[in-house]
Amino acid sequence: MKTIGIMLVEDHNVFREGLKKLIDMEENMQVVAEADSCTTALQNMSPEVDVVLLDIGLPDGDGLDLCKRMTQTHPHIKFVALTTYDDVTFIRKAMEKGVHGFVPKYAFFDEIRSAINMVYKGGTYLYPGLQAELLLKPDSPVLTDQETSILQLIARGEDQKEVAAKLYISLSTLRRRIRGICTKLGVRTLEEALAAAARRGLVR
Repeated sequence: MKTIGIMLVEDHNVFREGLKKLIDMEENMQVVAEADSCTTALQNMSPEVDVVLLDIGLPDGDGLDLCKRMTQTHPHIKFVALTTYDDVTFIRKAMEKGVHGFVPKYAFFDEIRSAINMVYKGGTYLYPGLQAELLLKPDSPVLTDQETSILQLIARGEDQKEVAAKLYISLSTLRRRIRGICTKLGVRTLEEALAAAARRGLVR
């Protein structure tokens, strides 16, 4: 099994040291470089690095600018932003500069682990709540009328058999629609989909 080389760029020493301990406990991950600023990140870059966990707010510069610079010299490296920002405009800007994943600092380590594995394999990782917000903006794909109706009926307390009957579709089709809704919203469960839709006023 290939060990994923991690670089931690974080200026809060306690947070960085705690994260390092958790990562080094994983079978397929190891912290191979650390930095507490843009300057030390550039100095400490190692050929063993596959994924950079990056704090956006660094004391000597913008983490996004650092990401762009490092991408130019190390195009194979993937970046996961550890951030307190959840603004959609910021997320899009960060993606344009080369960030492949976003995890809030308050997230459980399971989410950080998932982000590392996802971006290492070439994917993009957005924390479920962030992805829902991003996809539900007006210029992004939206739910169809039927998908919205499904969420609204379930939110009112209807069970899946009742929803399927009211929409004149089979139960298997309904379940397939629900999986599609979850995929579109970037969430894992129906409960998370309902919460994401509620935040946008689609259901009550």
